[in-house]
Amino acid sequence: MSKSIRLLLALLVIANALLAQSTFPKYGKPVDIPIYLSATFGEIRPNHIHAGLDIKTQGVEGKKVYAVADGYVSRIGVSPYGYGQVLYITHFDGYTSVYAHLQRFSKEIANYVKDYQYAHKTYTAQIFPPKDKFQVKKGDLIAFSGNSGGSGGPHLHFEIRHTDSEKPVNPMYFGYQIEDDVKPLIQGLAVYPLNGATLEGAGKSKYYSVTGNNGKYAIKDKTSVEANGEIAFGICTYDQVGTSTNKNGPYLYELYLDDVLRFRVECDSFSYSEPRYVNSLLDYRHYKEVGSSYVRTEVDPYNKLQMIEMKNGVIDVAEGDTVRVKFKIQDYAGNTSTIAFKVIGCKPVDLPEPEHRRSEYFVKADGSMNSYIAIEGFSVDMEKYTFFRDEWVKTGQRDEKGCCSRIYRFGEEEMTVFKNFTVRIVPEEKWAKDQRMFVAYIDRKGKVSSLGGKMVDGAMQVATRSMGEFVIKIDSVAPKISATNFKDGQNVSELKSLRFKISDDMTGVESYNIYLDDKWVLGQYDAKNALLYYEFDEKMKAGTNNVKVVVKDGVGNKKTFTAKVVK
Repeated sequence: MSKSIRLLLALLVIANALLAQSTFPKYGKPVDIPIYLSATFGEIRPNHIHAGLDIKTQGVEGKKVYAVADGYVSRIGVSPYGYGQVLYITHFDGYTSVYAHLQRFSKEIANYVKDYQYAHKTYTAQIFPPKDKFQVKKGDLIAFSGNSGGSGGPHLHFEIRHTDSEKPVNPMYFGYQIEDDVKPLIQGLAVYPLNGATLEGAGKSKYYSVTGNNGKYAIKDKTSVEANGEIAFGICTYDQVGTSTNKNGPYLYELYLDDVLRFRVECDSFSYSEPRYVNSLLDYRHYKEVGSSYVRTEVDPYNKLQMIEMKNGVIDVAEGDTVRVKFKIQDYAGNTSTIAFKVIGCKPVDLPEPEHRRSEYFVKADGSMNSYIAIEGFSVDMEKYTFFRDEWVKTGQRDEKGCCSRIYRFGEEEMTVFKNFTVRIVPEEKWAKDQRMFVAYIDRKGKVSSLGGKMVDGAMQVATRSMGEFVIKIDSVAPKISATNFKDGQNVSELKSLRFKISDDMTGVESYNIYLDDKWVLGQYDAKNALLYYEFDEKMKAGTNNVKVVVKDGVGNKKTFTAKVVK
């Protein structure tokens, strides 16, 4: 292909992208402070694709949040997890804007939510107001920024979705301009030999250090690598938006082989059914072992992530070949970085065939082989396309004191799946009727965490995506409750709330309720800080109030805290 044709094709791609972006409406800013980003749309993270922009709020909560266009509040969410306090505004142009991790809603919306919570005696809520309940205009105050839910610090998570499909779309298409002249940084390069291929005389993947800056990178101390057979590539990279120092995701990943575009990921839009595909796009095993994230150019057969626009990132190298390889990484502002090297075809090397033990099962991802695996006291049941590709899966079992069953293995922690699979474990007979049992997961460091589960036909059953070791355990310890800002009998007139630290070491906090004089009052739960609190309202009467807090864990163990306070 001539250089002029390649240039023409590149210009057509850019022109089409600009034309597509020009069809989006122009929205207002959701905050009235300068926009700096701590996360960008489409960031490829383990188990997750970031669905919006994370807008910094100057390190504090309480910044005013505004509707970006005319519309109506179509959904309100309150949760100790995930998006925390969140608002959804449906606009009249086919899009819905989302504002998450809020500190609080505007007064009218907040009163509406509180009425719902008291009517249903619940803190968590998913409310869908009538279309005419909260009509908003562009620039109307709707909420205040916060740090609620799973947020790791004060910021506003801002999304735009297609209303009909609920697919998130890159908010930058809607007219937001952020000054940015910083080129993406490339941290590492990986080369993966596939299907018996060799790399540098061996059959193992290699991770190369890189050198360079200002958009030009190369493999450290090398200009080429030697290989024979099918190989794929991986890139470890991040972007910084303008003056923000956060490690954000690039907008575009491209791989060129002999100047021909073969692999392309564009962070433009995706479906909420897709984020688990991201573990297949990533070098997940390397992430679990080392912690760094590489985007792979080998696309697994059952990876249907729509952001992967070209999927031909594998090349077959024969002895005597020379292949020019170039990664091109670009951010939304058009800043570009590249890393280029050559693959030299060398003589083939005979590698020993991998050995598989009798305890290993070959699982066909299409469900045609070993979709159900059973050993004594343990079974796993998988739907079609639970795996992204056909896999050899290790199984095993061992004994350990203090458990209600043997410890069973299904695969390794470094493996990843798309769908939940069902695990069933038969408990020892003496524990079979104990209601405090749960299925536990044991990671490779020995840490135990609860997966939950329930008894079904004589076995504890749970759905999970975690690969590794499983066992049945007993949770016999009730949750813990302690008051943090008052004491029994205290006059609390100078306070604005009653605060409690609540926790459970094994199966987690399942429910929490606060009562004043045996009447339910709204307890707000901040899960990440293990904080439960009641903000004083008309339910707190003058004089003595009897306070009761009841917390239950995942298997029904209950803890009750009581005190008297004077107001």
